[in-house]
Amino acid sequence: MSKIPIVSLGDSGLKVSKLGFGTVDFGVPSLKISPENGGRILVGAYKLGVDFWDTSEDYGSHPHIASALRHVPRKKVVISTKTNARTGRGAKKSLKESLKELDTSYLDIFLLHYVTHDWIDRCHRVLKELNDAKTTGMVRAIGISTHSVAVVREAARFGILDVIMTICCNADQATIKKFPDYIPLEDGSIEEMFKAIKLAHASGKGTIAMKVLGGSAPALVNNYRSSINSIARLQFVDAMVIGMKTLDEVKNNTKGIPSG
Repeated sequence: MSKIPIVSLGDSGLKVSKLGFGTVDFGVPSLKISPENGGRILVGAYKLGVDFWDTSEDYGSHPHIASALRHVPRKKVVISTKTNARTGRGAKKSLKESLKELDTSYLDIFLLHYVTHDWIDRCHRVLKELNDAKTTGMVRAIGISTHSVAVVREAARFGILDVIMTICCNADQATIKKFPDYIPLEDGSIEEMFKAIKLAHASGKGTIAMKVLGGSAPALVNNYRSSINSIARLQFVDAMVIGMKTLDEVKNNTKGIPSG
């Protein structure tokens, strides 16, 4: 195992590796990464200390994680998936389908995917309905993923919510405006996002950074180690998820994580 720090995810009770494996690329048809190959990469990442794996119902990578779970004890990894459902009933249906595809009896983290500012009130109601899944043990923590400063700020006040995954990178505002497809900040500035994440973290939410490398934005990828390192050192960010598709990428990205 490497010296990747294991951190507490807010007050959720979960502990995860500081670096999480984003599996979105496993589902890209043109990359032709089979579930077996993806599983082997995840197992290799686990051996390097990356025990936090992130996916979504629309990534197409549930089978890859299921393949890896045949070789790694389930309790040794933290699995997060997301749903695009916009009702409590739909989210519960998605949860059951995800459990089946992942071939596991429970999820560590279940997130409502891409919550926009115009949906924040209804989102709160859906999270309340999902709380039943926590009491039955199907899910250990619930939350949201979002690109919105306003949503992070508002969700920080939701007592029912455990985890927030959101855009957090070291790009300046000029870079964000230049690469809106790579760093899709919905509203506000990155400085305002930092303040919102800090507020959420102070309220006990588990905070997970995404788009740390800006979805392959050249300005960040050219300096990927410093980009990773700068976010890893933020006291109000618990962990980060970076999309990876090879074991070499995992090894390179771990080098940006401070060992202590």
